[in-house]
Amino acid sequence: MLLPLLCVLVFGVYEFSWFFYQQHIASTGIRDAARYLSRAADPCNDASRVWVTAEGYAKNLATTGSITGGPPRIRGWSPAMVNLRCSATVNPIEVDGLQSYRGPQSIHVVTVSTRFADPSLGFFRFLGMEPPFISVSHSERATGPG
Repeated sequence: MLLPLLCVLVFGVYEFSWFFYQQHIASTGIRDAARYLSRAADPCNDASRVWVTAEGYAKNLATTGSITGGPPRIRGWSPAMVNLRCSATVNPIEVDGLQSYRGPQSIHVVTVSTRFADPSLGFFRFLGMEPPFISVSHSERATGPG
């Protein structure tokens, strides 16, 4: 009588452990991509070939762990699922004559994010539930090469 309950409990723990592991891998990939883009030359310039190439490399880095591509870190996660955003923040000169942040008049912030369905082990579907979504985002200040 306790065996079915025990099996559900064990498989549930295993499924959630798998989910958290996949989320950690996605988080690592997104962080790597944001760090890569933050060091790219000519940040946030969509007209620059260097920046466009760096964006493609960052998407590959997030999903495969290599800028040239390869097998995905997570089954079903592709570079098309990675979103890149670069925003500029004005760095004003305050009343005391100093800027709010160290750096130029305009500071660029790179944000890399993703959201996709977890490639679960199947226990959620067995219970009639939809698999959860993995949603990760990471921002880095663009510092350029150096």
